[in-house]
Amino acid sequence: MVLIRTDLGHNYVKKMRKILTLGILIFFVSCFENESVEKNSFIETQNQFKMDVLLLGTFHFANFNPENNGDVLEVNVPDVLTDDNQKELEKITELISEFKPDKIFLEYPYSKQNQLDSAYSKFEVIDYSQTKRTEIIQLGFRVAKRLKHKKVYAMDYRTDFPYDSLINQMEKAKQFHLIEKDSIELDRIEKYENKMFASNKLLSEILFYNNDQENRKLDINWYLSVANQGGTKDNFVGAYLASEWYRRNLYMYSIIQKTIEKNDKKIMILAGASHIGMFKDYIDKNPEWKTTELKDIMQK
Repeated sequence: MVLIRTDLGHNYVKKMRKILTLGILIFFVSCFENESVEKNSFIETQNQFKMDVLLLGTFHFANFNPENNGDVLEVNVPDVLTDDNQKELEKITELISEFKPDKIFLEYPYSKQNQLDSAYSKFEVIDYSQTKRTEIIQLGFRVAKRLKHKKVYAMDYRTDFPYDSLINQMEKAKQFHLIEKDSIELDRIEKYENKMFASNKLLSEILFYNNDQENRKLDINWYLSVANQGGTKDNFVGAYLASEWYRRNLYMYSIIQKTIEKNDKKIMILAGASHIGMFKDYIDKNPEWKTTELKDIMQK
């Protein structure tokens, strides 16, 4: 029979526990470090290959003719067919061409892509001052033709915009403070933009204004702070209008996402400035995409 000293047995167990605990600790630290390295490596890879999106918000060039003005605002937009504005458009086109977007998306009805394809394929022009006053042709087609793109992409998706009903429901709910706030804001924008359009500002400077981040915030804020609370407590025409605006832009963004192909590195989105403000918000939350502004490529 072999006798084992009790004190020796306890010391041995304690020693083994310390070794085992140390081993487990080293194992978990190693796993954490490996996971951290892998995560950082993934983030670096994501940052390396982000889709670069040129956002170009415009006023609607066709609104030079008041009969074509479908906007709530009544502003006297400049004539993009003048010599000075044509020179500016050529300069803008040249710099966008250097950016080299793989695809160009336009605010044109998605359901009419075939019509857009036909119009683009037949479009051959030397003098753009003799064509229509529309950003689709004056910027979209002009850039695409310069880059020899085979097609341009429609992305617009129309939804309801019951502005008149919103004002009527505000009156019914006696929300005169909201009506006044809406009126003051529209009046402020109209006066400022009419003054700017009547000035000697270059077309590029006007487009910088259209794409100013503060203006985008003010524009989106109207839907959340004015429209959304319009109507009586049991009437949600304001929230409906705001949600329809969000839905329209989400659908447009969805169309763009679904059209992107594996080899696309850069794209251009050309639309009314209000839409571009929404897209900026969406893309800022997309870790695989980043944005470039017109100002970025024109002030390098």
